Amino acid sequence: MTPKQISIIQHTFLTVTAISRPFARVFYLRLFQLSPDLKHHFNSQSDYKGRKLNAMLGTAVRSLYNIDGLKVVVSSLGRRYIAQGISAEQLGHINQALLETLEMALGDEFSGDVSAAWTSLSTLLLNTLLESNSPRKLAHCPWGFEVPTALAAVR
Repeated sequence: MTPKQISIIQHTFLTVTAISRPFARVFYLRLFQLSPDLKHHFNSQSDYKGRKLNAMLGTAVRSLYNIDGLKVVVSSLGRRYIAQGISAEQLGHINQALLETLEMALGDEFSGDVSAAWTSLSTLLLNTLLESNSPRKLAHCPWGFEVPTALAAVR
């Protein structure tokens, strides 16, 4: 992601946080329209789901200058989703619902560079979720370098 895209996302996310409760409600309504089977995966209280959604989006937005760290967090979430039986198609529905809800929340502002920036982020998140269950071979490296620098930011 470019610095300009990061700035755009961080700026427009302020609008999303100002309407976080209705944003989450619309997101889940749209998600369950696209994929009704996901209801049993997200069956907690509406407010709790909304807080989790907004916390995850906030983490993603705050982590844009540390993409490796963001990928570690999203990959962990992806492994949990896959373990729960959420399919690649359903992950795509999550991505679609997010973009459609952002478009609704941001209105006319969601065009051009803003749309491209959020689409770039959501594609990054989706690809990380999809790749989270694929086995990876780790290359050997000298002692002390095997922990990604992304984990250092978690402290």
